Amino acid sequence: MTRQMLVGLLVLLVAAPALAGQRRRKPEKPKKIQVLVFSGQNNHNWRATTPYMKEVLERTGKFEVRVTDEPRGITADSLKYYDAILDNYNGPAWGKATEEAVTTFIKDQGRGFVVIHAANNCHRHWPEFEKMIGGAWRRGAGHGSRHRFNIRIVDREHPITKGMPDFCHAIEEFYHRMTMYDTAHVIAQAFSTKKHRGTDKIEPIAWVVDYGKGRVFQTVLGHDVAAMKGTGFHALLARGTEWAATGQVTLPLPKLEPPNDDLPESPEP
Repeated sequence: MTRQMLVGLLVLLVAAPALAGQRRRKPEKPKKIQVLVFSGQNNHNWRATTPYMKEVLERTGKFEVRVTDEPRGITADSLKYYDAILDNYNGPAWGKATEEAVTTFIKDQGRGFVVIHAANNCHRHWPEFEKMIGGAWRRGAGHGSRHRFNIRIVDREHPITKGMPDFCHAIEEFYHRMTMYDTAHVIAQAFSTKKHRGTDKIEPIAWVVDYGKGRVFQTVLGHDVAAMKGTGFHALLARGTEWAATGQVTLPLPKLEPPNDDLPESPEP
């Protein structure tokens, strides 16, 4: 055996274990989307709805979710590990430091923000919050008696609602006369019937906002766990959170309950 052949053999013997290790190494799992839930106060039952939404998101296998029951005092350093905030909080102001941290998180760092039901009721002192979330419960807003209603998808090209059919929603507290801002792009709506003390008008149900480099998704659905149990809510919550965090949606659509023809519909085209 020549010296050159001997050197080549030694190289192969040294490299073989490393190459075998590379072949045996399992591919790394995709990093899960990191979500922080703002909770702890609400005029609705946050003690039930927060863990339920956490469960819905984590069941998809796409998200890792943590909860804070004290958003006041959250700083930019606290948020650096997260891709999105899920806001289920309706209570006193967060304070200037947290407000600035949240604004920077979305607007400048390009992260996501998801607003559920009564979380749009607060922060009346903070004008930037209203621009950020696109629509809020302000003077004149209200709701009638809780009932089921059909939800119509109005933007079938948006990643959240792409391929999503119209569906019948569970018994819900249907918000109406929301103060809407020109930053909002409505993707789903429903008819608020006078039969249940509604407005006899089409009202927005879900919308998105491009806020600086970041993305905001809001739905007025989600009064309680019973209202959240429909697969339509699950789809909007999970797909809306994925879009807010990443700008795209990869989650498949579950089977949704079809519209109920017996429910009142708007006479408008």
